[in-house]
Amino acid sequence: FVTTAGIDPKNIRSILATDCGSTTTKAILIERGDSGYRLVVRGEAPTTVEAPFEDVTRGVLNAVKEVEELAGRKMLDGDRIITPQRGTEGVDLYLSTSSAGGGLQMMVSGLVLQMTGESAQRAALGAGAIVMDVIAQNDGRRPHEKIRRLRQLRPDMILLSGGTDGGDQKRVIEMAELLVAADPKARLGADYQLPVIYAGNQDAQGIIRDLLASRVALSVVPNLRPSLERENLGPARDAIHDLFMEHVMAHAPGYKKLMTWSPVPIMPTPGAVGLIIEKVAARDRIAVVGVDIGGATTDVFSVFQGVFNRTVSANLGMSYSVSNVMAEAGIDNILRWVPFPVDEVELRNRIKNKMIRPTTIPQS
Repeated sequence: FVTTAGIDPKNIRSILATDCGSTTTKAILIERGDSGYRLVVRGEAPTTVEAPFEDVTRGVLNAVKEVEELAGRKMLDGDRIITPQRGTEGVDLYLSTSSAGGGLQMMVSGLVLQMTGESAQRAALGAGAIVMDVIAQNDGRRPHEKIRRLRQLRPDMILLSGGTDGGDQKRVIEMAELLVAADPKARLGADYQLPVIYAGNQDAQGIIRDLLASRVALSVVPNLRPSLERENLGPARDAIHDLFMEHVMAHAPGYKKLMTWSPVPIMPTPGAVGLIIEKVAARDRIAVVGVDIGGATTDVFSVFQGVFNRTVSANLGMSYSVSNVMAEAGIDNILRWVPFPVDEVELRNRIKNKMIRPTTIPQS
């Protein structure tokens, strides 16, 4: 990140980083001392992406204020982060990640569920997305059912793939025609075109452009499954990430302002955590499993034999989706861990209260 920020790493004495989660915005201060970089303090505040605030930067400033107080040094000048560091005031670099507003919600499509469908899913998951549905030619649904599903879900973005380079074009064009028939609308704004990435058979690019370019914000990237035995997920993954910044983030309340505060792009939190896991695995040459338990989703990352994987449980989290945890685990499994006697009805009520008031913090 440093080269893109135009800052020489040797000159960075302090880094302020924030993570805007679905429920909580966290802020950390990292400083360089004699023994290298160390985490000094951390603060947090409720995320402010929803009403009444509808401005993610309010939560960021509240979390940074807490860091300011704990560190005993000034970092804010009104609503502005002081950068670069002058004396003991300000920081040399400000960075942020975000999964606020429900993260990046995608639909993916491939021809064969077990092949391009799975490749498309891996590309989306690797870019930090939640995959709402995988549509494939052989998924058992009739065309009108697929069209209804595309209309109902309102994803942030669609990844269209299918076919190997030089292979059959007809079926991947049929998938694009389904998209035309459904004419799906984007989740976060009726006033902008839905981003669609085409990463299928390269020979069909021309027809795909003719079908979709006037209807959606179309990006064409190299095939994610150029041959039956080879995957090439990188270009599709990068395109998802870039479009997430350009379209989705830009339409979430307060993001445009937040983007101007940092010299580097805001990364989707899962993408950033994935990078950390990959770097640890490569540096220490070990297999790594990492779990990120959030308010809305739980992500599991792994690196085995150099291959990175990520799975998302979009319906399991500690605030917005805590009722699903209760439903999946069952009351008896939760009661095992509660160290005081509690009535089952009261426990259900507490869990439901956390779901409907996700930013509240327990008193006891």
